Amino acid sequence: MLKRVISLLLASVISFSCIACAEQAKKAADTVAEPETTLDADTTYPRPNIEKTDFSGETFMILYPNWGLYVDYFFADEQTGDQMSDAIYKRTTNVEEYLGIDIDQYMLGSILDIFPTMQQVVMSGGDDYQLVLTHCIQDLGNMMVSGLLLNWNTIPHISWNPVYWNDKMNETLSIYDKLYYAASSYMIADPNAFLFNKQMVDEYRLSDPYQLVRDGKWTIDTLYEMARTVSADLDGDGKFTVNDLYGLAAESDWMLISFMYGCDQYMVKRDETGKVALDIYNDKMLTITQKLYDLFHGGNHTYLWLYGASAESKILMDTGRCLFSVIPLNSSKIYRQSDVDFGILPFPKYDEHQKEYISNDWSGLMCIPAVAQNTELIGMTCELLAYESLMTTMPAYYDVLLTGKLARDDESVEMLNIIFSNIVYDMGMNYFGFDTGFMALFYMIPFMIGRDKSTDLASYYSKNEKAANTMINRLFERMEDAQ
Repeated sequence: MLKRVISLLLASVISFSCIACAEQAKKAADTVAEPETTLDADTTYPRPNIEKTDFSGETFMILYPNWGLYVDYFFADEQTGDQMSDAIYKRTTNVEEYLGIDIDQYMLGSILDIFPTMQQVVMSGGDDYQLVLTHCIQDLGNMMVSGLLLNWNTIPHISWNPVYWNDKMNETLSIYDKLYYAASSYMIADPNAFLFNKQMVDEYRLSDPYQLVRDGKWTIDTLYEMARTVSADLDGDGKFTVNDLYGLAAESDWMLISFMYGCDQYMVKRDETGKVALDIYNDKMLTITQKLYDLFHGGNHTYLWLYGASAESKILMDTGRCLFSVIPLNSSKIYRQSDVDFGILPFPKYDEHQKEYISNDWSGLMCIPAVAQNTELIGMTCELLAYESLMTTMPAYYDVLLTGKLARDDESVEMLNIIFSNIVYDMGMNYFGFDTGFMALFYMIPFMIGRDKSTDLASYYSKNEKAANTMINRLFERMEDAQ
């Protein structure tokens, strides 16, 4: 059964919600050529309609920061016997041999270095890099309005086939029909998730979390009711500290923002004219605020620590002292040797009326320097990298790093299917998340609720609304001027 579920997981993830885009998928499929390649018994993935060619060893240079998944899961210069590394190497060599190119990469020190480096490249007019991998937030808006990027919609050979290109992201991040950032199967999604202690579920005779998810009953209210049943002063000192037992343990920082997206709530919304406005102060967000306050501070069942806290100040799942914990899935490697029997869950829904479990993507995006010359090469390479990732690195990532290391049962793989099948994006996060004023609103859950223990969203919003709206209006004005 596990092998079958893995196959279903993979097919679902790499489709980027193909069910909702069936007509687009059919249209895209009509543009691709034989032969078809079979990944599993039920799904076939045609190769892109790109003829084999020879660019005479031209270099396709990728610029990226020392951050996130890029460090371990994107590049490999040789075969090592490691399944993921060898899959990356195979992806690279397949594209290199098909196009007669040399794919190379250059890593910068941090996410802060991408913007100034791009400025230097564009000002010099040098054709140094053909593809740039970014952070999920840092300087995305700045690079776009500064004229540093090419519009993906002008790049030839990009099919936007939703089987291996992310059409959800395209719709969310495009401005005035221009798209400066893209994501395909080449870009591994990086959502947050919940872990739960199976032994505690049994000991406290709690409902099966897996079945709650299946039944659509895994909500914030359900999380609260389950978490509040687990609380104990283990060391008997009369205080609840890092040494005790909790229903929920989490870092009060960026990971908690995923609660908002799990509730199908976003920082901004787009009206029928395409205009974007703040959407963080409404009845739903007021309710979410109160529910999360009760979850975090309505008893002794939740333990939160601040960003940068020492290891001794944290309670992770492998300590066996929390029922639930919040993690970024890319941190799965820290639990490989854990003796605690745990399962994986998506973030809870707002209520049972919400149709889907939703996860936002904290991974980076792809962009192209404005001075890049050979768009034929860029389009062909990016299209083939997307397809080859579908066939090589995606299966390796989900099989080895998730289903083989983090997920320990068929049900957890089923949960991963749900998590990766409903990945969303938010222009407010990606383009404004670190900007003054806007960042305060974006981090409202970990800062206002988690750290400051406040539910006064009205005052908090009023204090930061003007600065956030200024950032939105400024970006759209500059983009309109560039039309």
